[in-house]
Amino acid sequence: MSYIIVAATIAGILSIIAAPFWVKFQRSRKIGQKIRVDGPQTHMVKTGTPTMGGFIILITATIGYLISIFAHYLKHPEEPISFEGILALIIFLLCGLVGLADDYLSIKKDRSLGLTARYKLLFQLLISIIFIFLLIAFCKVDTKLEIPIINRSIELGYGYYILIPIMILSATNAVNLTDGLDGLVAGTTAAVLAVFTLIAYVLWNTRTYQYGFDLAVLSAAVMAASIGLLWWNAAPADIFLGDTGSLSLGAIIATLAILLKVELYLIIIGGLFVIETVSVIIQVLYFKFTKKRVFLMAPIHHHFELLGWPEIKIIIRFWLVSLIFALMGYLLFYIKFID
Repeated sequence: MSYIIVAATIAGILSIIAAPFWVKFQRSRKIGQKIRVDGPQTHMVKTGTPTMGGFIILITATIGYLISIFAHYLKHPEEPISFEGILALIIFLLCGLVGLADDYLSIKKDRSLGLTARYKLLFQLLISIIFIFLLIAFCKVDTKLEIPIINRSIELGYGYYILIPIMILSATNAVNLTDGLDGLVAGTTAAVLAVFTLIAYVLWNTRTYQYGFDLAVLSAAVMAASIGLLWWNAAPADIFLGDTGSLSLGAIIATLAILLKVELYLIIIGGLFVIETVSVIIQVLYFKFTKKRVFLMAPIHHHFELLGWPEIKIIIRFWLVSLIFALMGYLLFYIKFID
């Protein structure tokens, strides 16, 4: 547990310290976020706010993880560094790089959108294929899917490899859709990652998965880095996460769920992201068939904005909803360990 705390402490402190330098660098070069004209008009005042805050999360979480995991190995050489931990880090960084490219193109082209949706999905699919290849090549793959509550599992066989890209694409884009208010994603993903840290630690402590320790360290590092950035990302934000943050955070959540074999639990643990995504799907489908809208604007956090809720009220209440879902998912997971 001490190494998990060390990783979180290093990542969190570095994130708080590094973020203002990143903000200052962008402001000195007049780099800032372009706001979508089809979004809430109240957001237009945020135009020019420094972005790519996710870059700080990528760097500081990686440093915190590597320092802690190597320190643990030096003290306990009989416990080798797991490839599963390195694999999760690779996917986290690769999706972060896709987001970084998207943010960079958005700034360079002076518009709110960078990579087209087609290219973004293509890169995410490619990363999913890389993940599957490395998983098969270097890890012992369990193709069973555990069903919550009934404590049963289904053998998917080769079908399991279809589930992986679905999870990664769904999680990355769900988190990306949620990233519409200052500090919303940083706070909600911190709650989700806190639960994944606990799950990984429990699975390691019960000797279910030896690599659970490495995943707990990584999850804690990313969680703390997100909280550290939240100091500067909270409303009114000094810096936005950008796609660099939302895509990498979505990827690490999906990757942890896959490696820890709690794939279906992610639907509950990340319940807020599910609600945000479903609100968009409902809005699009309903408008397509009726030319009317269910919500004033989707994703659903914008609906509450247009109802007149203050931004900070929406953010805090959504944080609480995310925390409740995360705790519900953890309790559902922990039930099977109770005699």
